[in-house]
Amino acid sequence: MLPDCYSTAHSSAFNKIGARLPEAREFILSCGPTQNVSWNAQKAFQNRWYGNATEAVCSQLTRHFMALFNRVPGQILLLRRFLRGPDSIAFPVINHFYTLLADPYYRWAASEYLAERFEQHRLEVPIDPFAAELRRHLPPSVGPGSSIRYAQNLMTALRDNGLLAGKVNKTIASPLLTTQCLSYMLYALSDFGVGVNEFDGSPLHRSIIKPREIFVPLFHEGERLGYWEFTGDRNRLSANLRLKGLERWMEAASL
Repeated sequence: MLPDCYSTAHSSAFNKIGARLPEAREFILSCGPTQNVSWNAQKAFQNRWYGNATEAVCSQLTRHFMALFNRVPGQILLLRRFLRGPDSIAFPVINHFYTLLADPYYRWAASEYLAERFEQHRLEVPIDPFAAELRRHLPPSVGPGSSIRYAQNLMTALRDNGLLAGKVNKTIASPLLTTQCLSYMLYALSDFGVGVNEFDGSPLHRSIIKPREIFVPLFHEGERLGYWEFTGDRNRLSANLRLKGLERWMEAASL
């Protein structure tokens, strides 16, 4: 059973929005996290956070981003600090992390469908079989046309977040992952009440599409930096966090 931070509720927002990395970044850097959706949407429209988006689109995007990034009070301000740091180039994997928590169909696509194909060395991802398999997981109320659009948007989001490569013919890729990005995600999960030793085999672990041995140097580097004590090996990833919560980690990482 997944921890509570993994949403299981169906939302049509992702079907309409996708990843939208430039808009997501602008929202994080500009929003008022203690203000409501209406206030932020108006600021987004007035200050052109999303370029030439209409007022209705600004409202839709802002509502989606508030739900995506502002689930724990104060965490969006820490994410803002992270995006202003040297590892901001790896924002796609952070966006992937939050989307994985928020959308059950994106989570299925990344941590089950792609992960299983990767393990089977089937790296090409044609749209038709992907859409057919996705439809088996969607609610019955979602018709064939909507399920195809959902599949297309999912594949675009997976590509933008670094899990697929190619504009037309998609192949499985592995997203850029640094020690700082891994640390951010593990400490963010600790704020959700999820222990670091739940990482191995979790949707997040599987969705990053890397063999365990690739994670080992990242965990050793995190131990060297004082973020945790690495107690695992290439067969099992485990650690003891040395800091309490994401904010303390960011202070230790000088972010």
